Amino acid sequence: MMSSTISPAPLLSLSPSPSQSHLPSPFAFRRGLCLVCHSFSQSESQADKPNSWRQLHWKEKRPRRKANAISDKEVVHQFDQLLAAKNLYQINQYLKDYAKTSNNSYPTVFSLFTRLTQAEGIGPNEYTYAILMDCCARMNQVNLMFGFLGRFLKEGHSVNNAMIFSPILKGLCWEKRTGEAATIVLYKMAKLGCIPDVVSYSILINGLSKDGEIDKAMDIVDVMISKGYDPDVITYSILINGLCKKGEIQKAMDIVDVMISKGLEPNVVTYSTLIDGLCKKGEIERALNFLDVMISKGYNPDAITYSTLIDGLCKKGEIEKAMDFVDVMISKGCDPDVITYSTLITGLCKNGETERALNILDVMISKGCEPNGVTYNTLIDGLCKKGETKRALNFLDVMISKGHEPDVVTYGTLIDGLCKKGEITKAKELFFEMISKGVDPDAMIYCTLIEGLCKEGGEIE
Repeated sequence: MMSSTISPAPLLSLSPSPSQSHLPSPFAFRRGLCLVCHSFSQSESQADKPNSWRQLHWKEKRPRRKANAISDKEVVHQFDQLLAAKNLYQINQYLKDYAKTSNNSYPTVFSLFTRLTQAEGIGPNEYTYAILMDCCARMNQVNLMFGFLGRFLKEGHSVNNAMIFSPILKGLCWEKRTGEAATIVLYKMAKLGCIPDVVSYSILINGLSKDGEIDKAMDIVDVMISKGYDPDVITYSILINGLCKKGEIQKAMDIVDVMISKGLEPNVVTYSTLIDGLCKKGEIERALNFLDVMISKGYNPDAITYSTLIDGLCKKGEIEKAMDFVDVMISKGCDPDVITYSTLITGLCKNGETERALNILDVMISKGCEPNGVTYNTLIDGLCKKGETKRALNFLDVMISKGHEPDVVTYGTLIDGLCKKGEITKAKELFFEMISKGVDPDAMIYCTLIEGLCKEGGEIE
């Protein structure tokens, strides 16, 4: 039963409590919104700093397209023209498209929303609010989303379209507040007269799967089916991904069988997920069989799929087969990317074949594929393990010159390699260099350096 696995989250309430019987005034709401936008703008300026958490958060977790070269003044002018035409469909499309241009566009979107609310003879609808709430989710401002929902309800709009809740569910799941998301889907939406749809359930299932709560995710699928909704390929693929990440490959295979029995054909994502899961379990032959099935169904594997197989082969020590797969992917019109090349370099270095790894690096660069920090760390590690610390230090300089800041792994690898070669003076210099650059040594680095100093009979000055 669902009640035994997912209980209502007590912190969430979509209806006003006695102490919150009225929503903030429009002035207070706008003032709060302005403060959030200001805070967001400030945080965006911080995102340009090296090693910034927000830089990773925006650029890796939820990447956005580059902004178009258009001034705020021109945006307002275009929007005002749409307001004059009183075409809400075009207005919503404009807001949606502009929100996609850049992370910095969100405050402007809110400003345009304010102009819409102040216009005569036209006002926002549920699609407008959904766009705004999606912006809030991407800003990690879940509470502001609830503020917009409260305003939406206060204006007398009905919530018969589940779409209005999708940004809230996404935002909560992104913040790992899946219990609250489950409460909304299973209880709160119905109380507000809104029936969850396939998208609502799929967002929740995805959030639970990513949190490792695969059993609860499968419970939600059962609830979804009991409500008359059939899971689609996306829903099943989410479950398969969650099961593969937990190493439960056979259960994932069973889900594939269920999919097929319901007339649903696995897609490229489904096959790639299974191939990844099998490779991580070391079942390369089964993974290769699925690759053949995937191709026979007319799906073209991408660089990620091939890189997954190459990684699996490298980890099993089958380097030559991995190299052959690079030729196969190229023959299929799929160019190796930085992950593919780095995977090969890692496999070769772990096999002690640093010279071949360096040859792969040369090929990589000649193809216009720029090595990343992982690539350089791998090569430095391989060279240190071979005792070639001078070449490893040269790669540290190259790495820095290419704009890749060495991290604790880079310095730890080099210090370990230097200490093992008895080059304690250089190891100490590197130790103080990393501190001067704001990289904190970990326990392993201290232990390595202390051990090296003890053998030498020296000390850290």
